[in-house]
Amino acid sequence: MGFGPSAVPAARKAFEGCDCLIAVGLRFAELATGSYGMPIPENLIHIDINPDVFNKNYPAKVAIEADASEALEALLEALKASGQKPRESTELQALIKREKESFIRSWTERQNHERVNPGIFFRELRSRLADDAYVVVDDGNHTFLTAELFPVYQSKHLISPTDFNCMGYCVPATIGVKLTHPDKQVVAIVGDGAFLMTGLEIVTASRLGLGAIFFVFNDGELAQISQFQQIPLNRKTCTVLGEVNLEGIAVATGAVYLQMKNDLEAASIVENALKQASEGRPVIVDVKIDYSRKSEFTQGVVKVNLGRFPFSQKMRFIGRAIKRHLLGAPSSSSA
Repeated sequence: MGFGPSAVPAARKAFEGCDCLIAVGLRFAELATGSYGMPIPENLIHIDINPDVFNKNYPAKVAIEADASEALEALLEALKASGQKPRESTELQALIKREKESFIRSWTERQNHERVNPGIFFRELRSRLADDAYVVVDDGNHTFLTAELFPVYQSKHLISPTDFNCMGYCVPATIGVKLTHPDKQVVAIVGDGAFLMTGLEIVTASRLGLGAIFFVFNDGELAQISQFQQIPLNRKTCTVLGEVNLEGIAVATGAVYLQMKNDLEAASIVENALKQASEGRPVIVDVKIDYSRKSEFTQGVVKVNLGRFPFSQKMRFIGRAIKRHLLGAPSSSSA
């Protein structure tokens, strides 16, 4: 999520004091900038093959219409010709490494005996997946937690519908990836709401003997929208799903069903799922996820949007939120 308020601490601190930014092949879209909250320096050099993206969301000091690879090759040649030598960045590398380790440690230092801590889940999954495994996500809270907590070791091996944000993408996309890469581990991470939209497509995986794993983050809500509502409004309007019988869906589609109830089961369930998938059977893993800690993305977007209110409206908004959280007062029609 760029390096603004919605990014992880390592990204925020690495870009502190950035006075010139070269942006290549991007649109500065809403999600990537955390609701346009990313602080872009005045000296922005924007390179893209599509001139329509220039100066839409952030003004560019220099806009270059070009193919990304050609532009970067030309820039590299110009730097070589100038005689400039790369500056060692060991201090910056050490900062990024330290902040990443601290962030992951804050997520994994305590075990949850009631539900599954996202930090523990991603740690156990990453340690058991091959470096070239493919991970496919959907649109939702799990998407941002994956981006923040799951290390990706090879380019193009994390597949996401980001920017179009179409819920229901993950299951059919995972099947497609496994069809085209039958010799690779292919794992889906999907929220329960998104899974309900296309989960029955797993019957195709069963029929074709595709050993993909579908980790369903099951919390009974449309978590991302639910959190955006709950934080300021203390209510969850049209976001509560209730209990979903994922085992029934596994039976209906011919998939193996496994349940991960807490952190103590995370390692063994991941191992079992990988073993079952290696034998050519799709696996649905019912992950009883704990969403009590908000992602950096969620916290950042709430702060950014609150900060846009004029002072009087901001205080009115905060006052309502405090009243609803402390007193449980219902909102009026004007709220």
